Amino acid sequence: YMWLKDDLERFQYLLSLHLINTIAFLVRFIIICADISSASSDAKGYLVPILLLDLGASVILLFSNIVYVLLRYIGPVIFETDRNKMLCCSQSFAWRLATITFFFELLKFIAFVLACACANKYGPYGLGYCIVAAFSFVPSIFTVVVEYLHHHRLWLDYRPDSSEKKKPTYCSGHRCFLPMAMLNDQQTSHWQQTQCPKRDECQSRNLYHVLMYHSGNQRYPPAKTADGQTVVGFHQTDHKAAYSIAKTGFRASKKGMLGPGVYFATSLDHTEFKAQQYGTYICAKIDLRRTFRTKTKNPTVPTNYDTVYFEHDRGADEFCVRKEQQIQSWIIVVDQDPNERVLKKGNAGRLDSGKFIEDRLNENVYKGCFASL
Repeated sequence: YMWLKDDLERFQYLLSLHLINTIAFLVRFIIICADISSASSDAKGYLVPILLLDLGASVILLFSNIVYVLLRYIGPVIFETDRNKMLCCSQSFAWRLATITFFFELLKFIAFVLACACANKYGPYGLGYCIVAAFSFVPSIFTVVVEYLHHHRLWLDYRPDSSEKKKPTYCSGHRCFLPMAMLNDQQTSHWQQTQCPKRDECQSRNLYHVLMYHSGNQRYPPAKTADGQTVVGFHQTDHKAAYSIAKTGFRASKKGMLGPGVYFATSLDHTEFKAQQYGTYICAKIDLRRTFRTKTKNPTVPTNYDTVYFEHDRGADEFCVRKEQQIQSWIIVVDQDPNERVLKKGNAGRLDSGKFIEDRLNENVYKGCFASL
């Protein structure tokens, strides 16, 4: 069971640790400056490199912390939209500056190791710095640990289907759950704006990239000529069904417009008017194998085809794969606050506890982490 699983509590620990690290840096800086002013030339040769490493890393971390506080509390005033720039700096770049931690903590560790290695040679100056640095290095270690837990919670320990301490066993094709706040369209202030700089020319079919950097209206149709293509498809269903898919995989329907199988749309937005259940989106990587193309509903399909692909006259294509084994991997995006009035039945998609979400991720504490992706 993950230590510090409570998102708000963990976030408060992070704020406290960064504050302690800032105070510890100021103490070290004052001590080193005082030592340099009274040290011999040999001792200065020891203290100055340590000062530059420690000062460089700590000042950048201090600057990052200040930027983080500014963005979190007055960011909407500075950047009214994600297209606005402040001093030639975009909002996403500012968030990246505000959330850097590990690399500069590593520089501080290098400064500490060098100081300890040379402490005896430079007498009281080296020993004094080592003692102070050792005390201040403890909260730095805790900071790195809690920062890792913050990362681990989002990518590896977000389990909306279970509040139990024991991690459920998931299907090998299930990559992870993601909160809806991480979708591209939730991170942009302009409708259907893609964050990926390559936009429609992007060739990446990485599921994380598709969801977090491309708008939901972007289509991923397969090439018209080749069989054996691996494509990205989108499926929408309710919470309970999605949690079951994560554990046991997809199950083919017995009937449908294109026959029995599992149905996918070529864009996330098109699932809105194709799905019969709502609340979760599934982005999957699918092997089409041998594909039968049609422009008519309920076609007669030879049995030696693996996929039936329907070419819609308005571009809202969809396809049906006949075998669950064709679905290689998937990510499930969860709406943590579904509109219950949209659901057809009062208990549609609810777990046995009556909830849609057993383990809620506090999206507010990850503000900035999403924007800096």
